[in-house]
Amino acid sequence: MKRLKKEFKTIAITALCLSLVLLVFTVSFAGATTIDVGGINPVIVLESLSAEQAVAGGEFTLTVAVKNISNNPGLDLAFSFKVKDTESTDPFTLLPNQVTTIDQLDGNSTRTVMLKFSVAPEAQNKDYQFVVSLSGKNASMQSVVSAVSIFTIPVTYDLTKPVLIVKEVGISPENPDLTEGFDVHFQIWNLSKTTDARNVVLLLDGKDNFEIQDISNKKNIASLEKNIYETVTYRLKAKDTKADNTVKLKMDFDYLGAETESVEEIVNLPLPGQDVAIGATPWVIINKYTLSDERVLAGNTVTLHLYVENTNQRPVKNVKISLDVVKIESTTSGTSSVTTGGTVFSPVNSSNSFYVDYIPGKTVIQKDIDLYVDPNATAKTYIVPVTIKYEDRKGTTLTCEELVNIPVTQECKLQILSAQIPTNGFAGQPIPVVSEFVNVGKVVLGNFMVALEGEYTKENGTYYIGNLDIGASEYFQGSIIPQQEGALEGTLVFSYIDNNNQTVREEKPFTIDVQARPEPVMGPDGLPTGKDSGGKVISGRNVPVQQVGFIQNVKNKAPFVFLGLIIIFEAVYIWRLKKKKAGEEFFNE
Repeated sequence: MKRLKKEFKTIAITALCLSLVLLVFTVSFAGATTIDVGGINPVIVLESLSAEQAVAGGEFTLTVAVKNISNNPGLDLAFSFKVKDTESTDPFTLLPNQVTTIDQLDGNSTRTVMLKFSVAPEAQNKDYQFVVSLSGKNASMQSVVSAVSIFTIPVTYDLTKPVLIVKEVGISPENPDLTEGFDVHFQIWNLSKTTDARNVVLLLDGKDNFEIQDISNKKNIASLEKNIYETVTYRLKAKDTKADNTVKLKMDFDYLGAETESVEEIVNLPLPGQDVAIGATPWVIINKYTLSDERVLAGNTVTLHLYVENTNQRPVKNVKISLDVVKIESTTSGTSSVTTGGTVFSPVNSSNSFYVDYIPGKTVIQKDIDLYVDPNATAKTYIVPVTIKYEDRKGTTLTCEELVNIPVTQECKLQILSAQIPTNGFAGQPIPVVSEFVNVGKVVLGNFMVALEGEYTKENGTYYIGNLDIGASEYFQGSIIPQQEGALEGTLVFSYIDNNNQTVREEKPFTIDVQARPEPVMGPDGLPTGKDSGGKVISGRNVPVQQVGFIQNVKNKAPFVFLGLIIIFEAVYIWRLKKKKAGEEFFNE
């Protein structure tokens, strides 16, 4: 009985253990994630894009529907935008605090994103191709998501109402007597590209400055079409209480049925304003001047743009502007005299003066003068005096003198007379490079240097001259020592600084075919062999190099040897004559 109880207990414990193991195994598999055997990469598409009307100077909302057409989630999805064929979104700007990311997009789900953009006021009235891109990652945080769509955004101007402005104001006569009256012409412009303005009513208020001499200060325009302007004229006269030249113009109009609009503008009339806190003497000055070319090259024509300003509110008339020459003061025999120096500038198709009838107050006018520069002019900055003579309203002649600086430069020109660079050479043997050059320009070439550039061994590869004077010629002589066979490429470079402090390089590229150095032919005795003058092969043992050199030396010095032999022969002959004569005298004694 005890044995049965013990076996039953063992079976129960075993069954309990198996149950626990089965329970754990079942729970583990119940909580496991299903893995897609086809991969973990999501497939994201931009399902649809739509946008509100984009108006220049306004805002619009872009709506993007993003869909995941796979079973795998997409993570860290981020939008980016640009206008096609550019690297920016101009003229569109994403407004601040817009959410341009999606943290997670599950499989087979869709997310809609709405983004607000502003449109620049200067945007053109055309269709813009807007590129919308989306990038992201898969479940393994790998960047595998990419979607791109191009959306057309048409930009227009304000379609809802006309926009009326004062485009231009004219005065007649040009120099009116304010106390007698004058006409003011207002050009009213409808800026809208699509909508007409109807029943336009203009109300002019001269304030304390001007009295309106028309029957009424009201003017009517029945219809002002889109992008069209109409001219409205008023007759005005200055009041005694006039403080400035401003008037107020109010414009009321309707459009699109019962819609109405009203705008006001403060307009400053282009009048001299002679009675408004101004000085007694008007001043006319050179406000600024520019040149058509930054570098005025001697021998060329340059245009001088003068901007002449009447700084006073009073107008001036009979204005004469003249280009003078620098006056040089010299002293002769203790007496001071003034002489006029020359100039390197000559006006083209005009004199050195020009005339202006009238310059209104606070106005700048532009006058252009074409000047021919003397080809032999020295490279430097020339001072050109400008004299302005004019009359004020009382007819008094006034004069103003200004100075204009014109920098003149001369042409820098280096002529390379020759560049002797062999096209063939032998490895290990020097290859000479010789060049001759001359400064044919009209300025000194500073910091002048000639150099051989390339990956090879050089001898005298750099030659520094310093200043190469006008008309000076020099030559360069260097050597190239190639170390291996093949094509050797290099450059002969001439560099200098011109009179504009700019570095100039002139290059002469070259290629040399480098061959192996020829080996001497060896004879049977192991010594170099050669041929004699008759073409017979002789061994180096029989004809040593020293002997061959001696024979060649004798041949080269044959005339001197022959002359020496003649001198020795004559000396012996004279000596023998003297000896014979001495023997005859002995026998006579």
